[in-house]
Amino acid sequence: MDNFYCIENIFTNEERKDFIKKSKPFLLDPEQLSDIASRMNLHGRTYPGKQTSPDLHERNEFKYEHNRIVSVIRRILGKDVLILKSWVNWTNGKKKDIQWHNHKDSGDLSLVYYMKTVPFFSNGTVFKERMVRSPQNSMLIFPCHMEHTAPSCPFRFDRYTLAMDLVYG
Repeated sequence: MDNFYCIENIFTNEERKDFIKKSKPFLLDPEQLSDIASRMNLHGRTYPGKQTSPDLHERNEFKYEHNRIVSVIRRILGKDVLILKSWVNWTNGKKKDIQWHNHKDSGDLSLVYYMKTVPFFSNGTVFKERMVRSPQNSMLIFPCHMEHTAPSCPFRFDRYTLAMDLVYG
């Protein structure tokens, strides 16, 4: 897979807002995430903004959202996938939170679902080659080896995304 796939209109507006609301209590500060990473022997990682632990797909309260995303991938792309990791990120566009990374050791595909974004400022993902814009309530699927980061923004808007590491099923 060498292309980006953007799939729009994943949830209803009510479901999308509920997903954000349910996620907020699970968001951890970077220091808390570093402690978890150390216990999992994931040394040397840094975490911009806040994020949940990477096992969100295993929690009963998020089964609906994860099943929906896998179902949409299967229907639109005609591929079965399994979720290895999934987590919600919160950022607000600070340049200090730019964190270039890839997921090449974590599966076949990476996915970002845009839960809450602001058009022209935080609606997409920055890759080394270019910014790929994706509207709120869409998901962007791309090869896991691609370096990427959340965009920075001169204004402080809350941006919520769901990230996943996927393997072909």
